[in-house]
Amino acid sequence: MLEELITITKFLSLGEAKLAQGKLVSAGIVAFVCDENMHAMNWHMGMALGGIRLQVPDSQVVRALEVLDDFEPEPADVGAEYDDEELEEVACCPECESLEIREVASPNPRQITLWSAAIPFPEPPTQVTRRWRCLACGYRWREADE
Repeated sequence: MLEELITITKFLSLGEAKLAQGKLVSAGIVAFVCDENMHAMNWHMGMALGGIRLQVPDSQVVRALEVLDDFEPEPADVGAEYDDEELEEVACCPECESLEIREVASPNPRQITLWSAAIPFPEPPTQVTRRWRCLACGYRWREADE
């Protein structure tokens, strides 16, 4: 008769679930990762279902929990393989830190005046001020480019 599978833990990351499964298998425990296909197809649905389940047969639950007692995947060293020059800074709203921001287009009034007066164009300014607007909270700010 087949043994019932028991969920011993849940993961939000497929990588962590596979690492834990590998640790159990290396200890001689049969382990199954469930819902990995749902997570791979649409991770939002995988999260809605409660994450990725790690299951073992009923007779091996206690031993599996002992093996995974000290299991903690090592955090990835994010900046190890990249230089600081390669990392791109992402602009966000200074008020609510939302990434939904847009640059507000504004014509330069001095330039329009110069065009209408037919005066030769001056050298472009060394510092350009850009105006931004947050779509989430409506906050507006100016940012100077150097």
